[in-house]
Amino acid sequence: MFARKRTTYADGTREVYATITPVNSKIPWLPSELHPGQRAERCPRCGAIGLIPWTLRRDPKSVTPVRTWVCTQCQITEERPEPD
Repeated sequence: MFARKRTTYADGTREVYATITPVNSKIPWLPSELHPGQRAERCPRCGAIGLIPWTLRRDPKSVTPVRTWVCTQCQITEERPEPD
């Protein structure tokens, strides 16, 4: 979250300061919290227990439905085939 920058001047003096790196904001239409009793799995990206099933759709190229999973912490999405 913080990036440290070190500058050395010609006269030998040094200056060290930290800047705050930009943080990505959450996408408003993706879920951002777990409801009590909701089934969740560990997210492969951030490691939090927050990967939840979200939408279900049929893939036109295959017969099996595809479920989109979303992490409530980092909001990564992942598609998995759903058993019938």
